Amino acid sequence: MKHTIFYDAGCPLCVREMELVLSDRRAAEFDTVPVQGSEAILRRHGISPAQAMTYLHILRGDGTMVRGMAAVRLMHEHAERFTPVKLANLPLIAPLCDRLYPWFARNRYRFPRWLLPRPPCENGTCYLPPEKRTKK
Repeated sequence: MKHTIFYDAGCPLCVREMELVLSDRRAAEFDTVPVQGSEAILRRHGISPAQAMTYLHILRGDGTMVRGMAAVRLMHEHAERFTPVKLANLPLIAPLCDRLYPWFARNRYRFPRWLLPRPPCENGTCYLPPEKRTKK
């Protein structure tokens, strides 16, 4: 069963992250659902709208809810490419990431969207590196 990621659709960084999730093999593992308009579903799982807008939540395929840094780790677990979040699983770094995530989540609107890599296809246009372009 697929996991469901509840994300803030008003957050440019969050939207870019969901584009990246859906651009690789994780698309087969996750559905992405904006928090906005999904409040009833979240309430059934004991998540208030304020909590949902503050921290990332993932409803696992088995029906359990994961939030915060644990949800971020789950989301990046099977990413095709290396992501810095994978370092958050290292024993010395994991506790620091767990402590920093709440600050990051509360301040995510301050971070520019360009911090995240671009998905291969965005807004119907696919990026092709110059060395792979051919002239007709």
